[in-house]
Amino acid sequence: MKLSYTPTLDPGKALQRLERLLVPGPLRTPGLARRIDRLAAEFRSYADSYTLPLWAPGLVLTGEMRGITQALFPLSRVRSAFELLLNSGCRFQPVLSGSYLYSSASWLDFLHRFRPGLCHADPAAALRELAGDPEKRMRFLFALMLPHHFGGTFDRYPEQSRWIAAWLKESAGRLGGRIRALDSACGSGEGCYGLAELVRGAGFRGKGSAVHGSTLEPIELFAAAHAFFPHDPVRAKEFRERVAPLLAKREAVEMEFYLDEVGRVGGAGGYHLILCNGLLGGPLLHEPQELSRAIGALAARLVPGGVLLAADRFHAGWRLQVPAAQLRALLRAHGLQPLELPEGEGGIMG
Repeated sequence: MKLSYTPTLDPGKALQRLERLLVPGPLRTPGLARRIDRLAAEFRSYADSYTLPLWAPGLVLTGEMRGITQALFPLSRVRSAFELLLNSGCRFQPVLSGSYLYSSASWLDFLHRFRPGLCHADPAAALRELAGDPEKRMRFLFALMLPHHFGGTFDRYPEQSRWIAAWLKESAGRLGGRIRALDSACGSGEGCYGLAELVRGAGFRGKGSAVHGSTLEPIELFAAAHAFFPHDPVRAKEFRERVAPLLAKREAVEMEFYLDEVGRVGGAGGYHLILCNGLLGGPLLHEPQELSRAIGALAARLVPGGVLLAADRFHAGWRLQVPAAQLRALLRAHGLQPLELPEGEGGIMG
């Protein structure tokens, strides 16, 4: 699926674009209805056999509750029904593998973690409600794909930002006042807008300068380009207040968000600066062959003298999967000379 957006805060344009992603109206497919009915019967059987309190908002979960629930009513059964609903309601294939539907230990854990919460212990009741109401289905989808712990903050890597600001000012003359920068795996876009602020602050603006953001997930892409978080109005308001001045200024830096995979060979190139924060060497991308492919693909998008930066909060914590020395070795293997940085890792293309 090819998808790209120029960012806008115009609600009318955002809704027009959203209609191209989501199926309107109630979902009345017979296969979905049969799957929901079957799940309802499975839940009744579970509830009849379950001797502990059924889930309700605020219930304190115990290991016994989790274990019995997973044994009698496996999350995999619930997951497949929600996948069918979401696939039926989207004009694209949602990337659900990173969502709570996969990372939760049981159906009870999903209910406990998911915000804004569902009102039903019975997933069949929730599915019927979502199938019949496209507005609720849309909010559920955005909440599932953009939970509170995914991104959600600007200025996430302050030391990296200070380094970029200095590098941009030093490079302005060499680059002729024009720059192409990419925030790869940009998620919901906070880092990409922060990069655009740095680029404009260093004097790069107008025709010839561009800041792009890319991600693999269409809902993330849409949220980033439109400051659209229907499940979290506080976050949406704060996001819009932050990016509005950047998008409204005359001679604003050109911005674009497009769908792309970090490790795709042959992606858009000619970049002077690429960020890939919160991904390389962490829990989502650490398998040696995939990590090497991703770094190689990103390096291939740089011009000579271009810089690749990767800052991650997990670099100093328990979620780190790949040591810094190994990342530096991979940078060298793909033609990048490692840089001494105050935060994260990075290299310059020879």
